[in-house]
Amino acid sequence: MALLLGQGKRDKRGDELQVRIKELEAKLKKAKEELAKHSGEISTSAAQLSPAPVSHKGYLYRWLDRTIGWGGTKWSLRFVSLERGRIAYFGSHRDADPRYMLGLRGCAVRDEGYKPNKRFKIPGTPSLTTPGAYFHVFCIYTRAIQNFEDEDDEIEISPLLRFSTASLAEKTQWMTLISEGCAYADTDAFLEGERALQEEEERQREQQLSMANAMPQAKRGTLPPLYFGKVVTPAATLKRTPSGLKLQRKSSFYRTKAKDSNAELVDKSGYPPSKPMHREAAPSYLSEEAPVQNYRGFFNLMVIILAVSHLRLILDTIKIHGLFLDSLMDNLSSFAVSDNKLHEYPILTGFLAMQVFILLAYVIENVLSRQLLPNWLGMLLHQVNAHACLLLSCGVVYLYVDDPLSGAILLFHMVILWMKLLSYALANEDYRACSDDDHISTLQTLVKDLDTTVNVYPGNVTISDLYYFWFAPTLTYQIAFPRSDRIRVWKVISLVLRFILIFSLMYFLTAQVVTPNLRQLVKDLETTDGKLTLDLIAEYGMRLAIANTYLWLLMFYGYFHVFLNITGELLRFGDRVFYKDWWNSSDVSSYWRLWNTPVHYWLVRHWYFPLVRRGLSKTIATLLVFFLSAVMHEVIISLP
Repeated sequence: MALLLGQGKRDKRGDELQVRIKELEAKLKKAKEELAKHSGEISTSAAQLSPAPVSHKGYLYRWLDRTIGWGGTKWSLRFVSLERGRIAYFGSHRDADPRYMLGLRGCAVRDEGYKPNKRFKIPGTPSLTTPGAYFHVFCIYTRAIQNFEDEDDEIEISPLLRFSTASLAEKTQWMTLISEGCAYADTDAFLEGERALQEEEERQREQQLSMANAMPQAKRGTLPPLYFGKVVTPAATLKRTPSGLKLQRKSSFYRTKAKDSNAELVDKSGYPPSKPMHREAAPSYLSEEAPVQNYRGFFNLMVIILAVSHLRLILDTIKIHGLFLDSLMDNLSSFAVSDNKLHEYPILTGFLAMQVFILLAYVIENVLSRQLLPNWLGMLLHQVNAHACLLLSCGVVYLYVDDPLSGAILLFHMVILWMKLLSYALANEDYRACSDDDHISTLQTLVKDLDTTVNVYPGNVTISDLYYFWFAPTLTYQIAFPRSDRIRVWKVISLVLRFILIFSLMYFLTAQVVTPNLRQLVKDLETTDGKLTLDLIAEYGMRLAIANTYLWLLMFYGYFHVFLNITGELLRFGDRVFYKDWWNSSDVSSYWRLWNTPVHYWLVRHWYFPLVRRGLSKTIATLLVFFLSAVMHEVIISLP
């Protein structure tokens, strides 16, 4: 009986334990469900707070910050793409590669107001929401960490990109999306995407390199060879033949030429006299209704005619005036070394005098970097040093140099040094006024192909840095320049040989064509008592037009392409855009902007924008730019 009672108590306790276990399991399940619910809410909130990549495309007007036109700064219509923390602009939506791409990490967008559209004419004052009445401007700039909490109107920024649009709603949309893009670019997801993109680009480069190594070498003047990958042989399948096709055709069926090269022996049975020759209505090749034709043959013919006619002109000059190559040593006597005084060597003396002004500029900037002089006094000394370099050289050339060629070369290099000394002083003044972080962030954002180490002011104030800038093929100083990887010796040798050839051609044209005609012009003026008639102007203008055109083209190619590329290669100077496609210019403003980019950049940076910042209108500033350029050209050409 006792055993039965004990057994019953144990069964009852086991049942209670089973019930308790089930209750605990139910509570555990409920707790897990609650935990999963709260975890989902937390992840949803985090996903809502985390910035997502945005994407948007459209046309905007981009501000060309290095361009001057007759009407001031230029706005150019560009196709803009915003995608995954990057903004890029294209020439149009048809372009495959962007002209410029900017990562938005560390960037921000700023509203720069609006400007009236002068071509929009309606009665009364239009509202800001009127499409086309205003240009609404905004810019993207590098966000300054030290001024992050300041007000926007108190931040001095340097815009990386500036856009405008004729619609206020479109501007608001772009600014909102760019802000979201900047926020996404500051997240870890953007960095992971950048790493993945770099890995993919590296993989593609390796693949292209392996394909290029496997390709046969292309010969100069021929098209590059095609590369065919390994063909994977498919499994054997049944071949399908189109209906109506005759089977078992011979190889002769696919022949497109006769077996025998002799036309008399060719079998003409397959070409009966009744075969139709006129099969469709078509216009003549030179008519307006004709499809687009290739006129390369006409172009080659014109080149041949031009070469033959110009060669005949030179032969006629030799026949009339004789061969003038025997006067080579006489014309280069000013460059010869003799026992004369030092002032008889103007170019050598001028280059020695340049060192004085360069060393003075270094001493002044070194003293300013140590804060031993007030800024206004140091800048005044810089101005005096630069202007003294120009004025003294003009006086020496005008009073003591009789040879026009020597005087022109000396003045040319003195004007270059004058522009470089002013740029060196003004750029370092700006470096002194700003912090190092701003300079480094601006350089790393705007300048590509930099060296691994970038100096900060006053680390750039050294003799080697100043002399590098003096030899570099640029007129605008900056603390670091794009650099190439190495010096290509064979490239330098090729450029030097081209420079010698171009110099020889220029001397031949000058001695053989220009000089004899100028001497004959002087004789004709003596017979007319110095009276310059319209007949003489037309006759000698036509005689010298072709030679002067050749001389100008040779001068342009010899200096702006060959000589500047030689200095750029020797100094590993990376930016070799010394000119742009001026030959496609449609107006005078575009021509002056494109044919000499170093001078254009100097005028934009150190003359045009300082005038605009002082309150002058863009039209007046542009006219003053052209006036200064005309004065400098006149000094170099007319003063010697």
